[in-house]
Amino acid sequence: MACSLFGIPADVSMQAVGTGFIISVIQDSMETALNSSGDVIFTSTAEYRHWIKTGRSLPTFLGGETKVDI
Repeated sequence: MACSLFGIPADVSMQAVGTGFIISVIQDSMETALNSSGDVIFTSTAEYRHWIKTGRSLPTFLGGETKVDI
């Protein structure tokens, strides 16, 4: 209805709505991926800190002595 008030044809307004929908889906996916990767970083940091406090050796890629297959 708002588009008709400004004289924008219905087909053009529906294209804008469709484009906005696609952008919102992609944006939501990217936000979820970024949030999940941040959770992984924080969790692994806490885990490795716990390993150091309890005397467990860190993996070699973190400067420790434990060899792990990645």
